[in-house]
Amino acid sequence: MNRKEAIAQVLLSTGAVKLNVKEPFTFVSGIKSPIYCDNRQMIAYPEEREVIIQGFQEALEGKEYDILAGTATAGIPWAAFLAYSLKKPMSYIRGEKKNHGAGKQIEGASVEGKKVIVIEDLISTGGSSIKAVEAAYAEGASSVEVVSIFSYEFPKAYQQFGDKKIPWQSLSNFEVLIHKAEEMNYVTEEERKIAADWNKNADTWGK
Repeated sequence: MNRKEAIAQVLLSTGAVKLNVKEPFTFVSGIKSPIYCDNRQMIAYPEEREVIIQGFQEALEGKEYDILAGTATAGIPWAAFLAYSLKKPMSYIRGEKKNHGAGKQIEGASVEGKKVIVIEDLISTGGSSIKAVEAAYAEGASSVEVVSIFSYEFPKAYQQFGDKKIPWQSLSNFEVLIHKAEEMNYVTEEERKIAADWNKNADTWGK
């Protein structure tokens, strides 16, 4: 089993992935979806959590970076696990600047002049990840790259990251997960086909 399949398997076995065709979930972006991946559940499972951490470590091998920066809030625990195991400085990036105190958007290690890896739990359209990258550049980061646990593989994400010339990758993705779900009997063949149709037409599906 390769890394993408192993990650997909633990997401499914812990119930992090839910499927409901009759009552679709609604993403922050407004997209209606028959499938929802909640990676925040993963922090509750030590053994499965280790599979995710190892996946991140493999993805980071050979990369030059100074700081691991978790996105608030779902990326923070993963950045913390990695920073501890890899003995790297860590920071976290809020969605917006604080409107009180020092008004900071990035807490922890300073990113000024540093190579930063943004740790994200999942990527749908890529909007929140790109905001985190732009915040790091605004505070003087020399380079920024995004690594997430999971990606829905929406064309919009590829387009947005491409337009901004932001390097990114995910440990697993929708195509691998939905086939693994059918293999593990979490979904029927019909449900897999419905989910696959949604993935190709997410902007208009269910409307």
